[in-house]
This record gives sequence, structure tokens and C-alpha cells, in this order.
Amino acid sequence: METTLTNQLVDIVFGLSDTAIEVPALGLRIPILELLHAILINYTYRTALKQSHAEIGWAQGLLATVVMSAGGGSTSALLLGNPLGILKSNRFWGIYGATYWLMFSNPYFYQFLQYLFAIPMMEQLFTAADGILRTSAVVNGGVLAVANNKDLGDDKWVAKIICGALSGCGGGLWTDAFRLSSAQWSFSTPRLLRTASVDMKASFMTALFYTAATTPALCEWFDLPILGPKEAQAWSAVVLSGGLIYRTYVTRWQQKKLELPEEEKKDQ
Repeated sequence: METTLTNQLVDIVFGLSDTAIEVPALGLRIPILELLHAILINYTYRTALKQSHAEIGWAQGLLATVVMSAGGGSTSALLLGNPLGILKSNRFWGIYGATYWLMFSNPYFYQFLQYLFAIPMMEQLFTAADGILRTSAVVNGGVLAVANNKDLGDDKWVAKIICGALSGCGGGLWTDAFRLSSAQWSFSTPRLLRTASVDMKASFMTALFYTAATTPALCEWFDLPILGPKEAQAWSAVVLSGGLIYRTYVTRWQQKKLELPEEEKKDQ
């Protein structure tokens, strides 16, 4: 039963990761998960700006969304002395740049997304895509990047967990530190360092789980079955996506709590 479930999970996670829109005329292949992630990042950024979206410059907004999208993996790469992944991918700039342009060049695309995200479970669908992509960053840009680093190696468990966790939530850390989701940027101590966010906790648990599940010695300590790389990544995607989806509900509950006093004041 466990083997069957794991195999099905591997097929789903990696099947979604491989799904893409083919554009033969242009010779393009656009991965669905990357497109959904780009839309989610830009929509979240545009929503956070509220009315101040008209005050930001094009370069400022693009840089903010790039940090939000790839800040985690880039932070891990810098720590390990590796080239930034976004510099090795023309596709990244095409997908995220085009999505950013659509979001801020006219009001209609954002209004359409507002309608789309109002549909039940739609936000969770985009968030699940975000979770699968982040898991790939945790695994490839964090844990495996440490294992393949000649100066570190496969036995550096702490480095794996740190770089893996940063790959999953580093973008949010930089966004919070420099207030990138506002029109005026300023540096201050990241609030996430005082109170860990759901993203940080989920990313940390994902890095810890993957490292433990693929390391025989750690499996013995945590009493876990040893998993292959694909199996461990698939279950890690469940852990991270589950945490991020939970965050969407928490955020919604908090918003409703804030709206209730305002409605009561209006009634009075």
C-alpha cells in the first residue's frame, strides 16, 4: 500500500513538473508550474501594493518580483559559491518578465485574476504549484547543491538543511527585510527572524525531511524508511505544499477577523 501510494505520488509530482505548453512556431516550451508560479507571485505583489502600485517604477517592480520568485535559490547559490540559477535560464526571464508586464501594463489582467482567485480552491491550486516548485529548489538548489559541493560534501547535514530551508523561503526573507512589497523600500530586521512564518517552518521541515529520508544514518535516528531521491522529493512536495496551503487558510481567517470589527462599526 505504501509503495503504491508513493509511486502514484511520484507520478503526480513529476508528471506535473514535466507538463508544459508547447509553442512549435516559436520553439518554446513553457512549463505549467512555472507559469502558475509567475502568476501567483505577480498577483500577490500587486495585491500587497494596493493603491501604491502606480508609484513604483518598472525596474523596481521587476526586481521585487524576481527576488520574490528566486531569492531563496539565489541566496543558497551565493552561500555555496555557485552561479545563480536565474542567470542560466532565459526561460525564467521570459515567463516572469512577461507575466509582470501583463500584470502592471493594464488593469484588466489583475481584475481577471481577482475573479479567478475568488473561485473556491483556485488559490490553493496555485499554491500547490508553488509548493512543488519550491520543493525542487529546496532539493536541487539546497540539499543536493551542498552534497555536490566539493568543499562541503554529502555528510554536511546542517549545511543541507540550512541551504535547503533558505532555498524554500529566502525570497520571503529578503522581501520582509527590505519591505519589497511596498512602494518605498527600507531595510530593517526581518520580522521573520523574530517570529518564524509558516513558509519558513514548512521550508525547514521539508529540507529536514528530505535530508533525513535520503540519509541512512539519519533514517535510523528518526525511525524513517530510506527513500530514493524521487520518492523523497515527492513526499517533500506534499510537506511543503501542505504547509503553504495551510497558510492560505490562516491568512484568510485573519482577514475575516479584521473585517468583522469594521463591519460592526458600520452597523453602529
